[in-house]
Amino acid sequence: MAEEATEQAAMLAGQVAEVRRIAEVGFTDVRGQLALILQQVVHGERQHAALADTVADNYRLLSERLDEHARSIQAAAEERAGERARIQTMADNARRFATWVPIVVSILFGVAGIALKTWA
Repeated sequence: MAEEATEQAAMLAGQVAEVRRIAEVGFTDVRGQLALILQQVVHGERQHAALADTVADNYRLLSERLDEHARSIQAAAEERAGERARIQTMADNARRFATWVPIVVSILFGVAGIALKTWA
């Protein structure tokens, strides 16, 4: 019986050692996988930060270009408005000239006609 108990104890010790080895291998695998996941997360965070920087730079450049474009559109609109004002002024002057020149010419010919009639 003592021999059987010793045999069972040895078998039990062997099984405990096997379970311990399996647990250690399993924990080592889990730790390795966790380390790999952590490394991937850190790498992903670095890539995310680089992408965020790139997006921020692109947004800043695009905003500057859009602002510049808006300024050029505004300047062109102001230039067109100034040109329209000059054209309107020229049209008003031409209208006045077209109105007063015939009146003045008519008056001159009328005065000349009266002068010739009285002189002749």
